[in-house]
Amino acid sequence: MISIGIFHMKGGVAKSALTVFLADFLSSLHEQRVLVVDMDPQGTSSKAIIPEHEIANGLKAGKSLPRLLQQTAKRASNKAAVQKCLFHRNSAGKPKRGSTPIGAADVLATGRRDWREFTEKVNSLAKEKRWSYVDILHDTLEHVAEDYDIALIDFPGSEIPFWTHMGLRATDRWLLPEIPDYFSVGDIDSVVEQVHDAQKNTTHVIRPLGTLLTICPNRSSTVYRKTRAALTHLEKQKAIPPLFSKEAEVLHRPDAQKATDWRSEELKTLVARYGSSTSPFHVGLRKLANEVMDRLGKASDRDRLSVVADLRRKLTDYWRG
Repeated sequence: MISIGIFHMKGGVAKSALTVFLADFLSSLHEQRVLVVDMDPQGTSSKAIIPEHEIANGLKAGKSLPRLLQQTAKRASNKAAVQKCLFHRNSAGKPKRGSTPIGAADVLATGRRDWREFTEKVNSLAKEKRWSYVDILHDTLEHVAEDYDIALIDFPGSEIPFWTHMGLRATDRWLLPEIPDYFSVGDIDSVVEQVHDAQKNTTHVIRPLGTLLTICPNRSSTVYRKTRAALTHLEKQKAIPPLFSKEAEVLHRPDAQKATDWRSEELKTLVARYGSSTSPFHVGLRKLANEVMDRLGKASDRDRLSVVADLRRKLTDYWRG
């Protein structure tokens, strides 16, 4: 299993949305066995994959990532304990022409109360004892590593020191989402520093996967052009993961919001959730999933874009500058 940490310290950069998009497209079009690890107590990615009432009932029954982490800290977790905490989304059925069913995925969800209690407990520990727990997410996921091809780790909306380090210590490949604005890119040095700090005093190595521009406005805007130029410079300095192509950037904010809105988890096909298979938004996510697979060394011919779909995306990219 390869774990992908979708990490930025700033909220609102589409970490949860990207987690959902990749879970859907990697499971549906590339037949990857996907596990979503939602560390955010808001549970945005969890609720966009599993119906909210199922999550609420499961959390009441103890199916919670923080409780599982506490078991690992006490060396009381095992594969059965992890499986007991999983929420399951089954595949919507067999493919039909022009309508690919959304694939199966499993989720580890985080409840607010359990998250708060776990965080308070960890913060009450002496510093040396606290940081001895930093590998418990990695150790927890190791129990089910053979059951999945990819684990997508969705980080909290802002930096929370212990959770940030714990998530990064469980991350194999780092995906950096960036929105093209000054405040997001201006804090990138702090983000990079956190990734480097998480690798200190350990043999664990976090390899770069890619930097992705999200919620992109018209590419002819000065802000967009300056942002991409700045990121390209940082990429050449090997300070950030290499940029994904422009074709894979997440466009059309309204479409992205609709795909993760309330009850979107009930939609059973990629077309129902992401629009026509030739629409620029849908095609862009397919290109992103293909690039992710290529960078993971899992390139395949399972998903080939039609000539029409590819042309529409290229025209959209052209008109956006």
